Amino acid sequence: MVVLARTDGQHGDRQSGLSQFVVDLPHPDIEIRPLRSIDGQSHFNEVIFHDAQIPASALLGARGNGWAQVMGELAFERSGPERYLSTMPLLRSWAAHLVDVGATPEQRRTLGTLTARAWALRRMSLRVAAELTAGRNPDVLAAMVKDLGSIFEGDLVEAVRASSQVVARRDAPDPLARMLAQSVLHTPVFTLRGGTNEILRGIVARGLGMR
Repeated sequence: MVVLARTDGQHGDRQSGLSQFVVDLPHPDIEIRPLRSIDGQSHFNEVIFHDAQIPASALLGARGNGWAQVMGELAFERSGPERYLSTMPLLRSWAAHLVDVGATPEQRRTLGTLTARAWALRRMSLRVAAELTAGRNPDVLAAMVKDLGSIFEGDLVEAVRASSQVVARRDAPDPLARMLAQSVLHTPVFTLRGGTNEILRGIVARGLGMR
C-alpha cells in the first residue's frame, strides 16, 4: 500500500513536509479491517497502524514532496475512465434489451442523452491525460471529471430503472435485472470514492477563483 505521512515541518503545516511510502503487506503491525457494503462485498478497508515501522528504503519519490505527488496521482484517479464507466455495462445491456423489445421514442431519447454524456466525459478524461503528459497540473479539470462522472453514473442507474419495465433483483434470471440491482446497491459509493463531490466542488471553486 502507499502511505502519505508527515516526516518534516512544523505543527500546523498542512501541505509541506509530507512524504509517501510504499508499505509491504501483510505487515505484523498493520491491521486491515474490511468494510462491508450493503451487498456484503468489501471494496474498502479500515487500516490501523499499531506503531508500525518501515525501512527508509520505503520512501516513494522525494522526501517532503508527498503532497505534490498525491495531487498528480489524484488527477489520474479522479479523471480515469473507471470514474464514469463502471455503470457502462448496464447501459450497454439496456441498449441491447431495447433492441430486442423495441424502444419507445422516450427511451431512445434517454439512451441518446446518456450516451452523449458518456462521450463528453471521455473527451474530458482524455484532456486530463494530455495535460498530465505535458507536465501540467490539471487538478481542477480532474475534479470536474470525477464530480460530473459520479453524477452521471447515478443518473444512468436511475434512468434505466425508471425507463424500463425491468424489476431489479439480485437473484433474477434476467442478466439485466441482476445488473440493475447491483448498480442500485452501489450507487451511494459513486459520490464518495476518489473524494466526495462536496470536496471536489470546493477544489473547482478555488481553482476558478470563486469564494
